[in-house]
Amino acid sequence: MTHGYADQLSFLGDTDQAVSVEVSNKIGESPKTYTGVYAMHKYWSKKPYNLVARYIERHSNPGDIVLDPFCGSGVTIIESVRLRRRAIGVDINPIAVMSTQMGVTPVDLSQLRKTFDFLRHEVEAKIDSLYNTECPQCGNPRAVATHTIWKDASPIEVWVECKVCQSDKMIKPPSEKDSLLPDPVSLWPVQYPTAELLENHRINAKAGMRVCDLFTPRALAALSLLWSTIRTIENTDVRTVMEFCFSAMLPQASQMVFVIRRRGKVNGEQEKGKAEVGSWVIGYWIPTEHFEIHVWRCFENRFRRILKGKQEVNQSIPSSAIACSSFGELSNADYGYWITQASATDLGLPPQSVDYIFTDPPHGNRIPYLELSLMWNAWLGLDFDWEDEIVISEAKNRQKDAADYQQRLALAFRKMWEVLKTDGYISIAFNSLDDETWLSLLNTLTMTGFTITDIAPLEYSARSVIQDTRKNALKTDFVITGQKRADAQSSPIVFDPSLTPLHVEIEDYLSRRDTGAETYEILNHLLIQSLPTGKIFRISQIMETVANLAHFNNGRWRLKQP
Repeated sequence: MTHGYADQLSFLGDTDQAVSVEVSNKIGESPKTYTGVYAMHKYWSKKPYNLVARYIERHSNPGDIVLDPFCGSGVTIIESVRLRRRAIGVDINPIAVMSTQMGVTPVDLSQLRKTFDFLRHEVEAKIDSLYNTECPQCGNPRAVATHTIWKDASPIEVWVECKVCQSDKMIKPPSEKDSLLPDPVSLWPVQYPTAELLENHRINAKAGMRVCDLFTPRALAALSLLWSTIRTIENTDVRTVMEFCFSAMLPQASQMVFVIRRRGKVNGEQEKGKAEVGSWVIGYWIPTEHFEIHVWRCFENRFRRILKGKQEVNQSIPSSAIACSSFGELSNADYGYWITQASATDLGLPPQSVDYIFTDPPHGNRIPYLELSLMWNAWLGLDFDWEDEIVISEAKNRQKDAADYQQRLALAFRKMWEVLKTDGYISIAFNSLDDETWLSLLNTLTMTGFTITDIAPLEYSARSVIQDTRKNALKTDFVITGQKRADAQSSPIVFDPSLTPLHVEIEDYLSRRDTGAETYEILNHLLIQSLPTGKIFRISQIMETVANLAHFNNGRWRLKQP
């Protein structure tokens, strides 16, 4: 097993025991973008797969058992299997389990393509009939509306494709017919989820709002037809991939796709720019101006991504990797994976059975994963447990407050400590600007018995809107690595105002940066420096001091002129 970062430093904690901590500003390479297998399905807080792979390589060997008890989109599991480890993926969210399985399970690509052709033959023409419109150029009544822009409940613009004119994009104002959407029930047997979203204004889930309300009646009719046809596929492996593809395309088929307008000047006056297709960001927000996109085209476009991703799976996951159905089966295998839906507080693993853990636990109230996944889980008919989710949620009646979160997360860390082998390592990705959430995680980790050995920022492959603007989000994660030691001594980490005067630290840091610094860079500098001492500044204190000393311009802080 190999370890080694630059700049090894030694600090004294509250116990007067020297703690050796290696502090790294980079892991040695830049984060790669999400392509191939990682571009198949949306999920939140995906970590840069190449950087996660480096952690796995440093802290484990081929054949070792690597665990991720909050496996999410499956990055840890996929990279572990690629690196010939035996991987265990656990998540309470069924769509996360499905996403992880899709990232490591091969499929017959020729059969997959044949099945896609079958679906096209069965449903494309019927779905097209829902979107028939008159061609603005030749008058063809069977032209197809590929995109309709709605403003509230009225269409304002239609993008038309016409096979007669052989034109794939003509823009016209809507006709009266374009405003009369079909009643799904009158067309064919229609089944769609009517599950209610949990009221949570933080994610724009309003009281009485249902999953089906996220789609137009026309989209519900088309989705119902497509879904019921997918369910008739006999080949189980191929059907599962198509169900996954259906789930992945749902956001783009919904009313949550916002319209991008790039504005320019014409003759010195502001002009409303041409519309471009946005995407689903986060939460159940239906913008005032939004797209309705032809359902089959959403599915076809997503299938191309799925096909590319599964091609990568077939190439990168050797056939010798065994898909196991239990820990016992995995422990007897030379190489493979076991992916299961369960709570991190009930792993069902023997003590001292895991060599390394890399995980990204829920960060307080930042992302309510199950609530945001209800659209996918409801359409696919997947069962899950609201009660056991580790999260802080503002949803009414969930009673998911900070106390519940801290209690469950502490239990999850105790379970991880129990199953990890002595001298084994655990790496925790963490992202929060909330004082108490940050301190709670650190103390949960150390008081469980882990000794912190490494702290490093982990940059994202791509920064999403939530990472840039949310109050409780940083633009990078921290990865805190701890070791399970037989002689570990724990002492709580505390907020300590007696550290080097904060304004001096910030002034010194910014004075050495001609171009200024982003908020996360300042936080990285201060927290990485202070964490190993067992005493840290409050995040809120840092932010207040920065605002007093510096001015913010073009996304960067620069010292105010004297």
